[in-house]
Amino acid sequence: MNYSSKHIVGIILLSILTLQCDLFPKDHLENPNQISDTQADPDLLLNNIQIDFKDAYRSAAHIGALNTRMKPMFGETFDHAFIPRNFNGIYETSYTKVLIDANHLLDIAEQRGMYFHAGMAKVLKAYTLIMMVDLFGDLPYSEAIMGGKILNPSLDPGKEIYEEAIELLKQAKVDLANSKRTAMPQNALYFSGLSNDEKEDSWIRTANTILLKAYLNMGHLQEINELIAENRFINSPEFDFIFRYSTQSTNPDSRHPDFVNNYREFASELLAVNYMNMLVNNKSEHFIRDPRTRYYFYRKRVMDIFPHDNPCWEIVGQPPAHFDVGDPWCFIENGEGYYGRDFLNPDHPPTHSDIYTTYGVYSAGGLFDAAQGLIPDTDMGYQGAGFEPILMSSFTHFMLAEAALKLGTEGDSWNYLETAIRQSMETVRDFGADQAEELFGEITDEQIEDYVSVVYNRWNDPEYDKIRAISMEYYLALWPNGYEAYNMMRRTGHPNRLDNLQPAATANPGSWYYSLYYPENMVNRNKNVDQKTRDERVFWNQDATHNFDF
Repeated sequence: MNYSSKHIVGIILLSILTLQCDLFPKDHLENPNQISDTQADPDLLLNNIQIDFKDAYRSAAHIGALNTRMKPMFGETFDHAFIPRNFNGIYETSYTKVLIDANHLLDIAEQRGMYFHAGMAKVLKAYTLIMMVDLFGDLPYSEAIMGGKILNPSLDPGKEIYEEAIELLKQAKVDLANSKRTAMPQNALYFSGLSNDEKEDSWIRTANTILLKAYLNMGHLQEINELIAENRFINSPEFDFIFRYSTQSTNPDSRHPDFVNNYREFASELLAVNYMNMLVNNKSEHFIRDPRTRYYFYRKRVMDIFPHDNPCWEIVGQPPAHFDVGDPWCFIENGEGYYGRDFLNPDHPPTHSDIYTTYGVYSAGGLFDAAQGLIPDTDMGYQGAGFEPILMSSFTHFMLAEAALKLGTEGDSWNYLETAIRQSMETVRDFGADQAEELFGEITDEQIEDYVSVVYNRWNDPEYDKIRAISMEYYLALWPNGYEAYNMMRRTGHPNRLDNLQPAATANPGSWYYSLYYPENMVNRNKNVDQKTRDERVFWNQDATHNFDF
């Protein structure tokens, strides 16, 4: 992965902000679809799509992280966790920005022979469509996006929207490879610093990896085998599909939002004790702590904690009676200072922020944890020059491992899983290498070998289901991409209570979010849409029997 251009995003965003008023009439700034093709600048329009897509992805990643206990869900029961209004943001960003702008750009690109612009727009549009179906199920699409003038668009089946997205990805691959293109995009926010041929290859690999995601959700063996035969995935870290932030703090602030919100005296977010416990204790019987822990999380207070002097229990009280031995509660007993919020605990106040663990160097651009025990500030670590891990090479190998095991696709499931684990470890190590080496010592090859050996022993244990091994390792490698975790858990049913996933603080929290409520604005503005329940399953998850109602 090339992180040498970590300052470039701020410069690009500033140029977009500066140029926007000159290129777009004021009354059209919020809806480029109203601008004539002669007025719109395709490069600026593509920049907007790239940035808005990142924002939509980030919303999905956060929502998924809450649902999968990767981050702490608030409220007493699942019924209190979300209301339809919570999803207005991702709905508006996806529909009124990414999809509308993509359609407008495609009209321009077709007229002007700007095939690479078209290919990128189709990839980002397709991902957005797949993402929205994964979250909500059936949605307004053909009449809402393609029809234009219909005020109350009807719902399209999620499967049909998926099929449309798959066709867009196939078209995108053709467009990206079209040598007759009249221009290349001026700003590449996802694959900067590459030659035109390298950009073409990277975007085609991204399209194929999104296809893999879709086909895996749908359980399509033949189509996955065809992709495997093509062998053009995001299968190595140099092809990772990420959005990079910079250290620029003003005009505009283009640092990682998790750094901006938490590297200050009073952090705005509490992290999940469940996920930290998974990193620290999932392999504790082998005396192994996940080597990525110090990269993912930064402890503000480092100490050996015992129940009699634990400030966590002073705040939240004793663990609930329905918790099992080994379930974390506010802190990790063997964690030397890993404090977090519990799942669905309404009585966990956001006080004592000086003790709660926060984001580390990966991927928020914060500080590597070398047991400094210092309160974070904005001069620490990479100063916010982190990234969004949208599609990493390790994700591809985890998905291929799952497909080989469940569907019987080509390739050896263990080999895919081993490659995925190693690539995840190496990618995390490489990103925080200079900090780790200076402060503590980076992940060693020996640590990786020991970790892989533990997973291999589980893999060969007849009492340990192989799908558990794949799901758990994928879950641990995904941080902080909760969107992919949400999909994976609905496909495989893991991790769950068997894997020591923390239960809700309330013994009977109700029905989990097998899909999300429709956004409030979508229901209120469209008489053809009725609100749905959270136990409705998306089309590719209809036959699943997994239960996360705990």
